[in-house]
Amino acid sequence: MVTNLPPQCASLERKYREAKSLREKISALEEYMAAIPRHKGTEKLLQQLRTRHAKLRAQLEAEQTRRAAGSGYSRYAVKKEGAAQLVILGPTGVGKSALLSTLTNAKPEVSTRPFTTVEPVPGMMMFEDVQIQLVEAPALYQGASEGVGWGLRVLSLARNSDGLILMVDLADESSAQLEMMLDELRAVHIEVVEGSGKVEFQGRENGGIQVVPLSGFSGDIEEIRQVLRSRGVHHALVKVWGQVDAEDVLSFLEHPMLHKPAVVVANKMEAPEAEEKLNALKDNFPELTIVPTSLKLGYGVNELPKQLFESLGIIRVYTKRTGQDPSTRPMIINTGSTVGDIAKTVHNDLYSGFKFAKIWGSSRYGGERVGISYVLHDKDVVEIHA
Repeated sequence: MVTNLPPQCASLERKYREAKSLREKISALEEYMAAIPRHKGTEKLLQQLRTRHAKLRAQLEAEQTRRAAGSGYSRYAVKKEGAAQLVILGPTGVGKSALLSTLTNAKPEVSTRPFTTVEPVPGMMMFEDVQIQLVEAPALYQGASEGVGWGLRVLSLARNSDGLILMVDLADESSAQLEMMLDELRAVHIEVVEGSGKVEFQGRENGGIQVVPLSGFSGDIEEIRQVLRSRGVHHALVKVWGQVDAEDVLSFLEHPMLHKPAVVVANKMEAPEAEEKLNALKDNFPELTIVPTSLKLGYGVNELPKQLFESLGIIRVYTKRTGQDPSTRPMIINTGSTVGDIAKTVHNDLYSGFKFAKIWGSSRYGGERVGISYVLHDKDVVEIHA
C-alpha cells in the first residue's frame, strides 16, 4: 500500500480484501477509494483501484445476467402510447393500483393483499389535451437489481420509460422505502436526480481529445485530457457542463448513468403521523419533487396530472397555416426547443427555406415575428413562413 495514506485506509483495504460477496467487495472498495487523498503520489494507486472496481462491476453484471437467464428472465414490454410513458414503482401495498385506477381508464385489481399485481398494467391519463401513459409495475423490493424474483423485469420497465412515479406509504417507513428504490435503480445505472455536472462522451478515430466546456463548467480541461490519455483514450469529443472534474469523466466512462425524471407520490396522508413522515421525506430528499396524497380521501389527486406532465420536461406547440385556425392536436417537443426544431420536424424545406415565424401564446401575443432560434414555450402557436 502507498505510504503516507490516512490511518483509516489500512482498515478499509483490509475490509475490502476480507469481503465475501461481489457486492460487499464493490462497496468496500468504493469506501477505500473515497478515503484516499487525491494528489500525484496516489495517482497510480487510484488508477489501479478504478480498474479493479470496473472489473468487479462487470463481474456482478455478468452474474446478474446469468442468474436472470437461469430463472427464465424475460423483459416486460409495454408499447408506448400517448405523449410519454411514466412507470409507477413502489413496494407492495403503497397504493399503485389505486393510483392507476384514479388517474386513468385502467381497471387493475385493487386489493389489500400483498403482491396482487404480477404483470405491468397500462392506462391512459388525460392532462388537458394530452394523453400520458401510466404503467403500474409489480412491486419493487430490496434485491431486485440482483435478479431476485421479477425485479430485473420491473427495472427494465423503468429503463425503457420516459419518467417514473415513485410511490411510498406514509403509514409505513416511507423514507426507507424511497431509499431502497433509489438504491435499486442506481444499481442498474438509473439516476432520478441530475447532478451538478453532466458529461457527454463521443469516441472518434482522429482529431485528438477535444473537451468542450459548456454552461457552468469550472473544471480543468487539461487534467481531463491527461486522465483520458492515461486510460488509453486518444481521440474523443467530450462535452462537460457544471461542476465536473477528471474523476467525474472517468466515472461516466466506467458506469454511464441513465437519468429518468421522477415524482415521488407520498400516499396515505390520512394515516397517523403522516405529516411527520412527510416532513422527514422532504428533509431527507430535498432534491426530489414529493407530492402528498390520500387516494382514500381524494386529497392531492387533482393536481397530480399537471405535476406529472411538468416533470417530463416537455411542452405543447400548435402549428397553423396562414389564414387558418391552429391545429387542435399539439406537437409534443422537449423544453428548450426552438422554432428551427419545429421547422425541421414538420418538413426539411421549411427549415432550409425559413424566412420568419409568427408566434401567439404565453410568451408572445398578436402574431409577433421571431427568428429561427426563438425558444418556444408551452401552448405557443407557431406559423412558419418559408
